[in-house]
Amino acid sequence: MAHTQEEIKDSKAGLIANIIGAIAYLAVGICLLTLNVEFISKVVYSFSILGFGILFICFGMYYMIKYFFNHEFTRITSYGFTMGVILVVIGAVFIVNADIVSAFIDALVCLIGVVFGAIMLQQSFALFHIQRGSWFLSLILGAATIAASIYLLLTPIKIFDGNVYASAYLVVVGAFSLFSLLLMVIGLRDHKKDSNRNFNRNMEDSPISGKNKVDESIFEEEPVVEFAEETKSQPEAGSDALFEE
Repeated sequence: MAHTQEEIKDSKAGLIANIIGAIAYLAVGICLLTLNVEFISKVVYSFSILGFGILFICFGMYYMIKYFFNHEFTRITSYGFTMGVILVVIGAVFIVNADIVSAFIDALVCLIGVVFGAIMLQQSFALFHIQRGSWFLSLILGAATIAASIYLLLTPIKIFDGNVYASAYLVVVGAFSLFSLLLMVIGLRDHKKDSNRNFNRNMEDSPISGKNKVDESIFEEEPVVEFAEETKSQPEAGSDALFEE
């Protein structure tokens, strides 16, 4: 039970990270399309790497602390501490070498876009497993996101230099990610309703606990009624009782 609760907590953390990342892509893309491009570009190149570094360090410290407080060292298959160390090191590198890393921020944004696409594909597989028709739409969104991210990664386009296609890419990736997540939420809700409906129907049709419950009284033993037999004493031979009324 404790292990299941930890998996639920990790899934919630991943869900929150997915929502924050999608909103960030959507917001930055809209700002690049509507506001001053030079100002937005300067802010992104100046503070985005620092923000990424702090974010990596925070997540790394979270995994390291959780590893000890939840006694994950008792399980040989748990690598939370290793993941935490890697994230802290990456965050430190981002902060110390911010000028160098900022030159690769466009590639980093595209790689994160690939991750968003992979998450959409995973959501489509989950929707297919629970037999939701929206799985195909989520599959198309994920495949399109991965394809666009790889194309921009291989094309010398500066995402934060005011290129319309690059700005639209950020908006589309953020919108696709949120929409795919919405499809997942709706699919899980409908699946839960169908499961509860089928369970209630099965309970009603069950011969043990439903409406068609078998009357067990037919298997009960019928009460036994004992009758006392009356015995009349016969007069002995030669007795005068035969002549008495």
